[in-house]
Amino acid sequence: MKIFSICCVRDENDIVSEALEAALGWSDRIFVFDNGSVDGTWETVQAIASQNSKIEIVGHDNRIFTDELRGEIFETRRGVASPGDWWCRLDSDEIYIDDPARFLARVPNSYGFVLSATFNFYFTDVDLRNYERSPSDWLERPVQDRLKCFQNNWSEPRFVRHRNDLRWGGLVWPHNRDRTFPSRIRLKHFPYRSPAQISSRLEIRQSQPALFKHEANRTLATGLQPDWADEGLAPMQETASWRDRVRKAVECDVDRGDGIFITRDDLMPPLPSPAVDLVKVGLRRSHVGRAILSPILRWRRSQFGWR
Repeated sequence: MKIFSICCVRDENDIVSEALEAALGWSDRIFVFDNGSVDGTWETVQAIASQNSKIEIVGHDNRIFTDELRGEIFETRRGVASPGDWWCRLDSDEIYIDDPARFLARVPNSYGFVLSATFNFYFTDVDLRNYERSPSDWLERPVQDRLKCFQNNWSEPRFVRHRNDLRWGGLVWPHNRDRTFPSRIRLKHFPYRSPAQISSRLEIRQSQPALFKHEANRTLATGLQPDWADEGLAPMQETASWRDRVRKAVECDVDRGDGIFITRDDLMPPLPSPAVDLVKVGLRRSHVGRAILSPILRWRRSQFGWR
């Protein structure tokens, strides 16, 4: 069993080294595409790739990011994989809690899809006070050392088992032609890391509100609840600043360095039920079933991005 990761990056220089170094521990190959970084990310990726042959840079240009980009990369590199291998949608601001190599090794052959349990780490009011005392000292520390407050409030597909007929659906993940494993793989996600980084993230993502719904305005969900529970396009309101993304530490759980991370199924999108999964797989394996499912799936993709 091998694991091949596809990673698209843009302006993540404060974390991309940590993320890639961590992923090198379990990825057999990492295919990296940079779409227009201007903060040193591109140079950092080149430096890491020059020292590790498992990282392959597949492109660098200034195109506007779309989810189809991962599918393009997959189609050009699909020949490296064999049935039973895995593909990972690797984001450059994520670090896994569970070792994917060990986790995927115990997934039975009857399952071909694995979802994440995403622990979103936030820049909080406490972090802001520490940052303002000495910004340079704050930024010199590794991201995992300086950000400790999180919520386990999101989940989405991260791994798909390779099949010879696998097609990347053009959205965030490939077509799910197999059953979804009933356990989620845990990972740390660091979307908001410093005032300058948050400002850059918002500027980039607010230019594409249809793709990045949760960054479309200044309002995020508050309290211990999902940030991105709204399935529709968020209405445009006042444009957010970095201060609008500062969380209250008291609303979050804390990483105390003891390795204990409790998943919150009540805050994450539900896993597909086994019955629905089996029906979907069965339908997709027949001409009549595909004819029934196709318009439904097209509508769901256009509305929510979910399969």
